[in-house]
Amino acid sequence: MLGVVLVAMTILAYLHQHGTGWRPAGVDALCPFGGVESLFSLLAGEGYLRRVAAGSLILLVGTLVVTLIYRRSFCGQICPLGALQGLTGALGRRLFGRRRPQAPAGLDRVARLLKYVVLAVFALWTWRAAELVMRPYDPWAAWAHVTSDRLLAEFGVGLAVLVLSLAGSLVFGRFFCKYLCPMGAFLALFAKVSLLRVRRDATTCTRCGACDRACFMNIAVSRADTVTSSECVGCNECVNACPVKGALTVQTPRGRTIGAALVTGLVVLAMALLIGVTTATGTFAWEKEPGGQGRGQGLGEGQGGGQGVGEQGDGAGQGLGDNALGIRGSTTMLEISAATGIPADAFTERWGVPADELGLPLRDLKDRYGFRPPDVALWVEERLAD
Repeated sequence: MLGVVLVAMTILAYLHQHGTGWRPAGVDALCPFGGVESLFSLLAGEGYLRRVAAGSLILLVGTLVVTLIYRRSFCGQICPLGALQGLTGALGRRLFGRRRPQAPAGLDRVARLLKYVVLAVFALWTWRAAELVMRPYDPWAAWAHVTSDRLLAEFGVGLAVLVLSLAGSLVFGRFFCKYLCPMGAFLALFAKVSLLRVRRDATTCTRCGACDRACFMNIAVSRADTVTSSECVGCNECVNACPVKGALTVQTPRGRTIGAALVTGLVVLAMALLIGVTTATGTFAWEKEPGGQGRGQGLGEGQGGGQGVGEQGDGAGQGLGDNALGIRGSTTMLEISAATGIPADAFTERWGVPADELGLPLRDLKDRYGFRPPDVALWVEERLAD
């Protein structure tokens, strides 16, 4: 399943970059962490972040649902970045075998807290900036743009994190998941209340250690009656590795045993049903926003000849972005004026912003003058329609 998702997402990313016919949505709109970042923006009243669509929030809901079913099973059974680390981890096992190095226990415990720091930093930064601040640092976004000529210019840091994560996974297994992943940290907050858990029958367990060796998250499964660690990613590797039938099983709160393959089926089915239903209703958009038309110097990447609403247009200016008008917290009123042709003094008249402050980001003006970036976007849309 991890391999299928990795291949599918890589193909979608390539088509987004180079497709000439149908072009799927970008990596940011198909990533649940974009939903986490947008969640903070929505709670702050800023609206959706640029480049992020409702699909990312739907995927976030899906990951939370499967987390409530079976711990961090999104990480262990669906996440494509986890699949990449799994491939390098398998190579590391072949290279090192049982002589594979282990991080000192004390250092490992402290280092695992780093992912919670990363989550807090990007959550606060996103809320303050009102835009997708993690994008240049995201190793998955770097992987999605590995064939793009913008890779080093826009995702150089993310590429470095990707290389570090894969190299680290050669030695320690799931390096990014253990120490750096903010999505894993977010899901770990909910994993403790999941319905299904791995349980060990002490009467039949031979303490052979097969489960401990199979766990790439380095959980001491053989010493636990029930695996309660928030580090568990619900991959079932320990259950599958156990040589004694019934010694290690996945169980419900009432003690009913569920087969490992069935658990994977439940996790995948829950996510597939949510995506399928929202796709059928048109809420989940697989396709890239259609091209718009821009006038003058715009705020995004598209080209056009009127007001821009997409990445791709058809004229001689630059459009306003790839998510509606692309107006976000970092946008300035002068930029909107240049892109749309709306006179700068119209912004002063409508919002009360002095001419010498029109070049400041909307996030720096919103509290002072009592508006939100979505309010400005709606006004611009109505003005352009008129």
